[in-house]
Amino acid sequence: MSKITEIKNKWRSQIDNLDLDCILTHVLGKTRAWLYAHSEHECRPAQNKKINALIRRRAYGEPLAHLTGHKEFFGLDFFVNKYTLIPRPETEMLVEEILKNKDIKTIADIGTGSGCIAVALAKNNPKLKIYAVDISAPALKIARKNAKKHDVEIIFKQGNLRDPIKNISLDVIVANLPYVPDKLKKKTVTPKTRALKFEPARALYAGPRGLDVFEQFFQQLQKIKHQPKYIYLEIGHDQARALKKLAQKFLPKSSVQIKTDLASRDRLMIVETSS
Repeated sequence: MSKITEIKNKWRSQIDNLDLDCILTHVLGKTRAWLYAHSEHECRPAQNKKINALIRRRAYGEPLAHLTGHKEFFGLDFFVNKYTLIPRPETEMLVEEILKNKDIKTIADIGTGSGCIAVALAKNNPKLKIYAVDISAPALKIARKNAKKHDVEIIFKQGNLRDPIKNISLDVIVANLPYVPDKLKKKTVTPKTRALKFEPARALYAGPRGLDVFEQFFQQLQKIKHQPKYIYLEIGHDQARALKKLAQKFLPKSSVQIKTDLASRDRLMIVETSS
């Protein structure tokens, strides 16, 4: 058996101390405060084996959220796994901006993944009717699990982008679509890029400029009868100009607004259509 202090001393140089604490609390089922108050606690052999295995995986670059199966988003805890994109803090902007709009009743979350956007919206405004769409059946399984966990009603549909709900009239479409250029798959390996290799490529990469899925998305919108009043999209920090042109090409009567994140980088595009 190994004491908590011995485990920390052994691995301290391999991974971040906060990550180490998170793995220990996850395996032991305790709080960080408990860890520090019981540093001489001896872990059982099975616990020690699991802790060491998870630490090795983290040291190799596997995201902490995949090791614990959980990630916080908008103050809520979400189940995640290898089939879902790990929720990012910057994506909370989408939820914040939509909740400011008091005139909406129906929303579709396209590419819902873990369901974090749809669930956060439903939890903060139970009056909304929300559809959540994803092409991945395993991702939808996790999204449904998160909706059940947080006791919210969401209508889930499987399919590509707007196709499964093309005949439904909506006030808003929100989407965190893939926007990473393909060339970053081959970028020099860093802890950050190595972590991306553990997430679903289909949810990340979108062609040479990261715009392929956006173009397909706007093409779909151009052809449907019921266009939403508003479209909220997370975008890459260097994609605003190209995406403005794309939106106005397929929705020529629309107006486009770009919002920046806390780092003053372009992060959110709001399209108001003529509907």
